[in-house]
Amino acid sequence: MNVKALAIHLGELRLGVLFQYALPGASVTNRFVADEDLVARAGAAMPTLSLSMRAATPQAQAAVWRDIRSASFNGRHSAKNGWLLPAFFQNLLPEGVFRDHVAALRHCAPNDHFEMLAACGKDLPGNVHALPVELSRDELARYVTQGQDALEMSVTADPLEEGVSLSGVQPKLGVIRDGDRYVGRTKDHDTHIIAKLPVVGQPLLPEVEDLTLRLARAAGVDTCEATLEPLERLGLPHGYDLGDATGQTRFLAVTRFDRSPAGRLHVEDFAQILGRMPEDKYGGGPDGRPVTYLDIAAVLMAEPSMGQPAVHELLRRLVVNEMVGNADMHLKNIGVRYLDGLTPTLSPAYDLVAYAVYHRLRGHALLILPPEYLPRRARTAGDAATAPQSISPALLQAFCDRLRIPVKPAEQAISRCVKAAFTHWPEMIEASSLTAQQKQRLLAHFQAHELVASLARRAARATGRSDGEAAAR
Repeated sequence: MNVKALAIHLGELRLGVLFQYALPGASVTNRFVADEDLVARAGAAMPTLSLSMRAATPQAQAAVWRDIRSASFNGRHSAKNGWLLPAFFQNLLPEGVFRDHVAALRHCAPNDHFEMLAACGKDLPGNVHALPVELSRDELARYVTQGQDALEMSVTADPLEEGVSLSGVQPKLGVIRDGDRYVGRTKDHDTHIIAKLPVVGQPLLPEVEDLTLRLARAAGVDTCEATLEPLERLGLPHGYDLGDATGQTRFLAVTRFDRSPAGRLHVEDFAQILGRMPEDKYGGGPDGRPVTYLDIAAVLMAEPSMGQPAVHELLRRLVVNEMVGNADMHLKNIGVRYLDGLTPTLSPAYDLVAYAVYHRLRGHALLILPPEYLPRRARTAGDAATAPQSISPALLQAFCDRLRIPVKPAEQAISRCVKAAFTHWPEMIEASSLTAQQKQRLLAHFQAHELVASLARRAARATGRSDGEAAAR
């Protein structure tokens, strides 16, 4: 049987080999096997690849790396997307129309996941590299079948110089800033900016996302950095249909927070941390148990470097998403960053879009709490399993109770967030470059949020003005 292999590196450190081989009957194995050196160093101060692969003691860590049958190290078959890589690696792949773009450059099918990883192997998210490797016969036997079968090596092609992996379905490019121009990736330089392009059917989407990031920042959320730029500064072909866009139409240049002047910073998203495939990023999965924001908060609480402050930041993001109508903070749109290579911190917020300018939306990408943990009144009102959830005093109490943290500081974090939005957002929305109708929709959605409306009522009572006057001041 033929074997394809990629050496997996975290920065300068080689971790092991990801390989693929097909068994008779079209069954495919995609598996990661750690190098013996990595097993021997278990427990040493080594950079973190993923919280999903980390153990509490050196002995347990060595056992993790040795367990080649672990679900963390093996792919599975998907009725929708074929033979998948192990979840951590599957979540490194590009998504949406950008995935199709890379597949066309590679001359492979978009669902040939191993080839897609190989194509993008030099410019993946975080500090991971997936590079072609040719294994000896002895290495093949050890990595693939532990010496039980004869195998043949099928050499994997080199990564594409244009092969950049970017998540999300919006048309985008990985670029480098060169003076006042944005150009493509070069042989010697990684991309450090994501150019998010206009979308036909969603007018002014770059402007909407830029405004949403600024609104979130004004409300106290830690966000990524971004700036609007005219398309005439984009110095590389992209092949996307941008409708009637001109050189003055703007795109959003988002600074990558996994790149720095000193080099790459490792990151991972919560699909990787929780072992979910990209197709399950909205909380589903083969085990039938929905992943919720409570699961994310539990991970934050388990890490001393994050803890309650990170949970409060998560709650601020949930409230901001409710106030702008962003129901798309799924598992891949929230993650952690390893500034020192070892210790996780919550990544800045990214992919925040005020979809209320386009649609009337309620709820979140994930459930906040599993239905069985909802306050009693919410459990008995309608279908608790599918009803949209939003932050309320009772739900917040239940959320904090499950985490065993005090509710008062969480309430204060949310209250300060809503008050800052109440103070600053109306003027910021009105001064933005959105259309008059978009501004009206976003303001109406914001002012209808129960926490905002309650604040407006209190302000009106204090000043003798009407609710509408208080909210629009």
